[in-house]
Amino acid sequence: MKKRCLSSIVVLIIILVSLLLASCAVESADLKEDPPPVSENIASEEEPVSSAEPQPVDTQDTSADAQDTSKSNVQPAPTEPDAAPEGTILTIYGDGAASQTDWTLEQLQALEAGYLEIKYSTTRNWPTYSHITGHGVSLWYLLEHAGLLDSAKTLVFSAPDGYRVNITREQIFEVRFAFTEHNAEHSSEPFEVEPMIAWEWADRGDAAPEDIRPLFGQRGRQDVNTAASVKNLFRIEVITWDAGSWESPSASIPSGSTVSSGTELELTHPFMDNTCLYYTIDGSDPDYNSLLYNISTSYFQPDLIVPIIIDKDVTIKVFAGGLGKADSEIATFTYTIG
Repeated sequence: MKKRCLSSIVVLIIILVSLLLASCAVESADLKEDPPPVSENIASEEEPVSSAEPQPVDTQDTSADAQDTSKSNVQPAPTEPDAAPEGTILTIYGDGAASQTDWTLEQLQALEAGYLEIKYSTTRNWPTYSHITGHGVSLWYLLEHAGLLDSAKTLVFSAPDGYRVNITREQIFEVRFAFTEHNAEHSSEPFEVEPMIAWEWADRGDAAPEDIRPLFGQRGRQDVNTAASVKNLFRIEVITWDAGSWESPSASIPSGSTVSSGTELELTHPFMDNTCLYYTIDGSDPDYNSLLYNISTSYFQPDLIVPIIIDKDVTIKVFAGGLGKADSEIATFTYTIG
């Protein structure tokens, strides 16, 4: 009898322990974070994320010194617009706009004076060269109707899944180009193009109705311009915050050094995958048509980012350019063969 009671107690204890362990497992599973939403703007293995991918937003500084966001380098947290009327597909709002404006597709299409049809050349950073054809309204024209203020410094383009790109006011209004012929070996003479909000577009084909997206020209044939073209755009927040400029690139060997012929020089930047490093080796100032050091990203094809070989006395000039901030100052590095 005692043995039977003891066996029953042991079985009961085992059952209780099993139930407790199962409960803990369920609770642990519940505590796991849900996987991040998949964004159609985040590239697949066949389409890596551009080097101009937007930076994560810094934690907002609430100190008194940071309250004037037009002078702080800490980006203000994104704000929510007022509720939009039914049928709205694009909302433009923020402290850099006169008031919130909500646009239906029909209202965008009614802006006939701003209508554009453009075939943009594109460069992606793995690298490939292509074209996107767009039909839509001039972004300049639309911002004018939305009441863009002189105090506006930064525009934040957003998709519903959280994908966001910062673009400076200057980058919106600067001269950009497209190339009729555009491939790895050659690009034709450039012609000026305006940015647009396209409701019909196609990559490598005839434009067709799609979710709206902004389309931009290029500053040079190597300029990566696809990350700014946010698919399924639904908000443009216009803010008076000024992001400032990118840091200047650095070199792996101190400027002024005497080196042996064949020395390898690497250029680096704190945000290597978010900027393009344009450089010259003849002492002239680089621009967007100069040599591009990081023609791919460090996470996709890092083997394409190769050092500069120093085989003679040389002056190298380089700057960093990328979306969301002004270009860096030009850094100069000189080397003598000894």
